[in-house]
Amino acid sequence: MFFSCENDLENVRVVTATSETPDRIITDLHTYYSDSGIVRYEIIATKMEDYSTGELRQIFRDGFKVNYYADSANLVSQLSAEYAEIRKSKNLIIAKNNVIFTNFEKEQTLKTEELFWDQRIRKIRTTKNFFVESPNTTAKGVGLVADETFSTYEMDNFSLIYKDTTK
Repeated sequence: MFFSCENDLENVRVVTATSETPDRIITDLHTYYSDSGIVRYEIIATKMEDYSTGELRQIFRDGFKVNYYADSANLVSQLSAEYAEIRKSKNLIIAKNNVIFTNFEKEQTLKTEELFWDQRIRKIRTTKNFFVESPNTTAKGVGLVADETFSTYEMDNFSLIYKDTTK
């Protein structure tokens, strides 16, 4: 006597998939985003979960790195974090845990625990404690808004320490 079993994949999906189940999982992600043929930024991550039910989002539980370019060849800044979410419908990236944002041209590095990048208005912001280090100064405070390349910014509740670089 022989028995056989067949599972219809769509029935399996209906039974097992929830709004917390990713539609796709991509490992070793390295992707470029361009505008008018010019690379604007790239995302590098070891794992990305893509969700299309509920709020459209991508989750990087193992962290990610984003490189921003002035043009396809000139790296302007870099954002890295241990956790990130991209909320597609809101054009919003949320980076958490050990967030580091560096502007290479100005030699400035922002460190915080949470950062929001609003792609519609091309701004980043945090309401958490932050530290900004540069060759000549160190700033710390609570609350910051900057453009996405970290070239211009506004700080709230901050103190600034000038370093003596003549020694």
